[in-house]
Amino acid sequence: MSEPYPLGQAAWQHVKALAADIGPRPAGSLAERQAFDYVAAQLQAWGYRVERSPIRFAPLPRFFALYALGGLALALGGWWAASRPWLVVGLPVFVVALPQLARWLIPLRARTGESQNLLARVPGAAGRPELILCAHVDSARASVLRGRFWLRLQSQTMFVALRLAIAIGALAVLAGLGLNLPPVLVWAVALAGSVVGGWWVLTELLNQLGWRGQYSPGAHDNASGVGVVLALAEHLAHNPPQGTSLGFLFTGAEETGMHGAEAFAASLTPGDSTGVLNFDMVGAGNALCVVEGDGTLQPLRTDARLNARLRAVQPGARRLWYTLRSGDFLPFLRRGVRATSVQTSGSALAELGYHTVHDTLDVIEAAALEMTAQAALRAVAESDAWLTGEKAE
Repeated sequence: MSEPYPLGQAAWQHVKALAADIGPRPAGSLAERQAFDYVAAQLQAWGYRVERSPIRFAPLPRFFALYALGGLALALGGWWAASRPWLVVGLPVFVVALPQLARWLIPLRARTGESQNLLARVPGAAGRPELILCAHVDSARASVLRGRFWLRLQSQTMFVALRLAIAIGALAVLAGLGLNLPPVLVWAVALAGSVVGGWWVLTELLNQLGWRGQYSPGAHDNASGVGVVLALAEHLAHNPPQGTSLGFLFTGAEETGMHGAEAFAASLTPGDSTGVLNFDMVGAGNALCVVEGDGTLQPLRTDARLNARLRAVQPGARRLWYTLRSGDFLPFLRRGVRATSVQTSGSALAELGYHTVHDTLDVIEAAALEMTAQAALRAVAESDAWLTGEKAE
């Protein structure tokens, strides 16, 4: 009897090897190198030619104050909304802009660490692949919070903070117009700002200054992506697509600022025929999500043609726009290279485990890995069409 999820089971075995057998894989660490060695050995066994490239990355700083400043601004804004409204009206914009500001500041850090990228090609293939399937190998720092209650609270911090910032900004506008605001409303907003802003600052201090050197096992983020790309590489080694040259890219140092993808993107020519399909957090849940874009102040849309093909082969695929987090598709978009990304959703357990010690093999579902791999296979089967635009949706 055949396995119900042949690709999913194959991907699950790779996730186990990476997240359970090797474990946490910080950028530049011995464990990350072991993970790259594992990936290379698998690909070479299937007949691929493997190319490794060293890349430089900027290690995460001991303390990055930007988000703590967001919490402080929220706490002060609650008290200043009525008395100093001109200082507070821009608070919602500031909170919304924080992730984008972080994206601008990260490239300024000194690149003192060394990681690597790994590209697999079909033996004898020349030139740049027309379609690159991409996934990052490293895993992230783990939050110091452990209890599920505290992790749920932390996961909602930005959601609540943004809505409170809008309320504080609206109150400041009313105060600036000279309206007589009820004292109980002013005090309620000030108290809410202090509580939410104080919690925000506290979590930033705990997670950064109180960090105890632990990293996430990274099963969902992103051994799942690596596992799916490896399962696809094995299948396609025996069933190569017609008319499209494929590459399989495994990047390092994504969690430090997408340094691996940035280095590889710099080697591509904007506007050529290359397309990049990124896999990140694809190991849990019952829905496939296609990332439509990234950013707030400087938004970038992913490639509409690639997105249309993915939605066509996976009816019901959800649309997703990244505002807080990002992924390895972003450096390609910045370079003018066509790219998009997929992830899965619908698993509260996996989402709660994001960047924690709870992101283990226990959250991974073979069915989710299978769903992602099958959708990618169907897209790859017609990739020559959607890369050249002959059948764009």
